[in-house]
Amino acid sequence: MDIAKEIKKLITNLTLGSKPIVGLDIGLSSVKMALVEKKGNEYSLVKYASAILPEGAIIEDEVQKPDEIVEAIRQVAEELGISPLVATLGVSGPNTLARKLQLAGGTDEEIEDQVLWEAEQYLPFDIEDSKVDFHLIGENEGGGVDVIVAAAKNDTILNFKELVEQADGIVKIVDLGILAVTNVFELVMGDEIEEPDQSYLILDMGAQTTYFIIYKAGVIMFSKEINVGGVIITEEIQRQMGVNYFEAEDLKTHGDENGNLPEEILEIIDDVVETFFSEIKKAIDFYVSSTSDESLVGCAVTGGSALIPGVLEGLEALLGVDVRVLNPFDAVSYKSGDFSEEEINQIAYRGVQVLGLAMRRL
Repeated sequence: MDIAKEIKKLITNLTLGSKPIVGLDIGLSSVKMALVEKKGNEYSLVKYASAILPEGAIIEDEVQKPDEIVEAIRQVAEELGISPLVATLGVSGPNTLARKLQLAGGTDEEIEDQVLWEAEQYLPFDIEDSKVDFHLIGENEGGGVDVIVAAAKNDTILNFKELVEQADGIVKIVDLGILAVTNVFELVMGDEIEEPDQSYLILDMGAQTTYFIIYKAGVIMFSKEINVGGVIITEEIQRQMGVNYFEAEDLKTHGDENGNLPEEILEIIDDVVETFFSEIKKAIDFYVSSTSDESLVGCAVTGGSALIPGVLEGLEALLGVDVRVLNPFDAVSYKSGDFSEEEINQIAYRGVQVLGLAMRRL
């Protein structure tokens, strides 16, 4: 054991001082890190870096290649010049949950007991093996109270926390990825989403999964993980065209040497996108049938897979509402000299979650 390193880590853990807390998103295809400053009610992006992970480094939320992930965390921290690394860590995947609950109310202790009992009915994992937290929204029309519950399996938190610690970092805050995305959505949309009888769909389209979030009256009403993402297209291109993973990614996003998408790739994309639309329709139908809520007025899309040709247009036709890209830079400023136009475009699609994590404060 490196005693000096452990003492330094302990001191940092006990006294944050002026050390900045960065957002850290360990995703299925890359590690992203961002430093965001807040002055008053204004946010500005100060630093951002990302590192590509090898194929299969994380499958769902199971770590398969820890050494490569630790090295990627070190790489982005070094690129940002962050030392010591103190982070808000995002966790996502099937071993996490966020949803609104309606409770009878009572004292703080009674509400906490109700949260644990109700949450146990919805958790896809044992509540004894998980961390559960909640935020009290306020009274509801039935005379009880509404709360937002967030939960994650202990093993998931500890496994990802250990990766950060192996990279000589410290986790100060753990947040759910869908909550981080929703925080950016609220910041960008502002007064536009304050109508209590209007709901919005937020889609975070990642490499292996898409997060489906119904937002209404200031809270997440419903969320679901859909196992469709851009990597399915990549894998199909690999299989059908006999190329490696990175060649398939390049073909998917940039086309051939002339910048055109070959007919066979367009067919692969169309097949996967149709599957995606079918899953979105199922999720919408389930939500409407279980809540009788038909108040959807808009959809905001983020994630790298939002760049797939035809997705935005197809969603508009499917949902019958306005579909827009959730651009964090409509509300988050940055110094133009610090970032290239290409970097900002990349962050706008792929960095929303990590920006939301970086916005968190103790």
